[in-house]
Amino acid sequence: MAYPKFPEKHVEDALFHPKDLIKYAKTKGKFPRKYIVTYQARAKNYFTKKYRSKKVKIHSLLTIYIHKDIGFVKIPGIGAPQAVSTFEQLIALGGREFLSIGTAGGLQSEGIFLCEKAIRDEGTSYHYVHHGDLALPDKKLTDKLEKVMEKRSLIFTKGTTWTIDAPFRETKAEISHYKKEGVSTVEMEASALFAVAKYRKVKIASAFIVSDVLGEKWTPNFRKLDVVKAQNKLIDAAIDCLQ
Repeated sequence: MAYPKFPEKHVEDALFHPKDLIKYAKTKGKFPRKYIVTYQARAKNYFTKKYRSKKVKIHSLLTIYIHKDIGFVKIPGIGAPQAVSTFEQLIALGGREFLSIGTAGGLQSEGIFLCEKAIRDEGTSYHYVHHGDLALPDKKLTDKLEKVMEKRSLIFTKGTTWTIDAPFRETKAEISHYKKEGVSTVEMEASALFAVAKYRKVKIASAFIVSDVLGEKWTPNFRKLDVVKAQNKLIDAAIDCLQ
């Protein structure tokens, strides 16, 4: 049997909606329509230190930092299920445009990558949209982010990412295959977020900074200063893009 186990679940109604959780949390007030989501504490620290923001705690797993009309959220953890859970709640709060700024493993080189499409090798997206090899970001928002990055003189490459649930099962054979296919990066959220955005009819784009290189051996660079600086620059570009 194909995954998911229940046939054609994509056309079935869910028992409850993210808005039900927001209601249960007794959330009140008006929230932004535009958001930046990240996955690293250092990114959140940079944002809150540089931009004057208001902290709004929705519940123990969701805190929003609001700068003018832009919300900033650090996903509590990594991987598609956690990212989608947070994403769904932000949509339920009224979010309509999103930029996902994260780190990724590099299959070709180091640097900054603007995501054009994502290979669906995770499980979450298949509960939202029918089977398919790829998930796509919003083209207009991606093009807008590209122009801002160019205006800010950021050096970057446009490319395809491989989204996977199991980082410790990125096999040598798979890495070799995707390198030959020209895939740029591997990470854990993009294809699921793109699928949910399509399902919920909202816009999302994504860019990554390579934090570890998958070559003949694994080379982690998470703490390198240029990786941190590149992410900070991408956050600044994301602010410009959403304003």
